[in-house]
Amino acid sequence: MIIEKGARTAANHRRPTFYYRSAREGLRDLLSNLPDPASAGVLLPAFIGWSPREGSGVFDPVASLGIPADFYELNHDLTVDVTAMSRALERRRYRAVVLIHYYGRTDPHSAQVRDLASAHGVTLIEDLAHGFFSAAVGGRAGSYGQAAMYSMHKMLPLEEGGMVVYADDALVAGQTSTFPALAGEVLAYDWRAIAEARRANFLRATALLLELAARRSDVELIWPDLAEGDVPQTLPLFIAGGVRDAVYERLNARGLGVVSLYHTMIDQLSPEFPASVAASRAILNLPVHQDVPTGSVELLVDELESALVSLTGATL
Repeated sequence: MIIEKGARTAANHRRPTFYYRSAREGLRDLLSNLPDPASAGVLLPAFIGWSPREGSGVFDPVASLGIPADFYELNHDLTVDVTAMSRALERRRYRAVVLIHYYGRTDPHSAQVRDLASAHGVTLIEDLAHGFFSAAVGGRAGSYGQAAMYSMHKMLPLEEGGMVVYADDALVAGQTSTFPALAGEVLAYDWRAIAEARRANFLRATALLLELAARRSDVELIWPDLAEGDVPQTLPLFIAGGVRDAVYERLNARGLGVVSLYHTMIDQLSPEFPASVAASRAILNLPVHQDVPTGSVELLVDELESALVSLTGATL
């Protein structure tokens, strides 16, 4: 037995990575190079957003390639309904199933999803557009599928940038990076420091929001517990009573930078998945990123409560 002075085996723990202008560009490259027959479709979660300016990051690449798409239901908290996914996989053959880790939360059913995909011989793609730090800083996200895609401009102060990382070399065929300089941009940041800042902001905001939700029945935390290793992209809430849009406008008018991700569902979901459409009309995402100023989380929650009181005329 010979022990080398340094590592020499290039294949050990290597994950081929390709860099793009956007994650959707990377997903299109991934899907177009899968070895499965063109007749096999893609199974997607039934909570996919669309906007007039950006379209749909996960659905547009599928549609542009002419790949048939089906959808599986999610639970109320936007985690995978494993029974629904199992039923879908039993009905027909797919070339890939997509698992979205919404807002950076590692789906708690990821291991079951992996096992289902494996049992049906389907490639599992993890969508970590919101979860780069959940995968990169000690978490399990990104370790379940054969490929994982990331949207770096949603996590770092970049104008553009997406990545696809392959755990299975067999899926790498004709893929080509279109933005190789992104690698240097991503490596220039202290990932752990960013993750710690985001987690701290999330935990402080969550503590305050749980108190608010105890006072008001129209506020519901979708993600009340932050698992070890998870790093949030935003803090998602459901705002009941049909006032989400008005709350959004008021908080942004005060310079508080809230967003409403997946506020409009793709048309394909409207008839068959009314629960997803209803959730999209109630969701509000609070900022917890690394640039959130010290002390502003308290102001944000106070202003949220003030907006709800003003709009509903009641302290519930």
